[in-house]
Amino acid sequence: MIDQQKNRLLILSSNATKYAKLIAEAGLPALKITPAVSVAKAMSIADQSNILLAPPDLAYEILPTMTKLQWMQSTWAGVNKLLGEECRKDYLLTGVKGVFGSIMSEYVFCYILMHARKAFQCLELQKDREWKMPMPGLLRCKKIGIMGVGSIGIAIARTAKHFNMTTYGYSTSGTPAPEIDQMFNPDKILSFVGELDYLVTVLPQTLDTNHLINRAVLKAMKTDALLINVGRGNVLDENALIEALISEEIGGAVLDVFQQEPLPQSHPLWSTKGAIITSHKSALTYPEDIAPLFINNYKRFVARKELQFKIDFDRGY
Repeated sequence: MIDQQKNRLLILSSNATKYAKLIAEAGLPALKITPAVSVAKAMSIADQSNILLAPPDLAYEILPTMTKLQWMQSTWAGVNKLLGEECRKDYLLTGVKGVFGSIMSEYVFCYILMHARKAFQCLELQKDREWKMPMPGLLRCKKIGIMGVGSIGIAIARTAKHFNMTTYGYSTSGTPAPEIDQMFNPDKILSFVGELDYLVTVLPQTLDTNHLINRAVLKAMKTDALLINVGRGNVLDENALIEALISEEIGGAVLDVFQQEPLPQSHPLWSTKGAIITSHKSALTYPEDIAPLFINNYKRFVARKELQFKIDFDRGY
């Protein structure tokens, strides 16, 4: 039985004070809260804490010292930093779901709309003070393919339906979803991408997703199709993408995640025509979104109920 008098939460985050305030306002039973804005500040009480709220990159540094740890709530959706063979796995790890869908959908459709309305070309014409407008396109009846039909993928599909787009989904389970017009299994990936105007990947990082978008997949895409990757960098064969952009085999790529981050200044993607680089900012974490997840899970934790959004260390999500 969990001793509720000994639950001590370590909050390790640049927003630790904000998290602490939001969680304290919930009046959770028998919980002592200690905020720390850096690993150095957290070290002094790490071995006294049995609960951790932190982003995976900071958690990775402090987990070896947390000898009493029972449960960690990640503040990020991606937890790959904590899944390596060298990482401990003797605690409950919970992730984030149902939070980033609307935020990431805004990012995706920002670039889809700029692409469709020829906004980038207009900016170039403005520099030369040219009074002419490239013919803008419409999203109506365009086909968008979403790789990864979880909560984020469904949110993107729901937004696509607002623009009367046709939605294709790519999923290992193949489970139907009302927001998806047609679902494809992994063995149909070339058919899946073949007719798309927009390909969006929100897949997690697993062995099965490594370089899933490879030379063959890029060749199967339409020459004016736009690729958007907001999932994980391992999904994309970056060398194959560079070749496809240079040879104009696809219409462009919006990239928020990469195999190596930060993306090295010497990386050719920075200067590849047709590539738009953003620095892993498609869906930022806000304490107001994450604190309620922790609060709900803490109540389940003390009641000895199954925690929500538990991560399977073997599957990686």
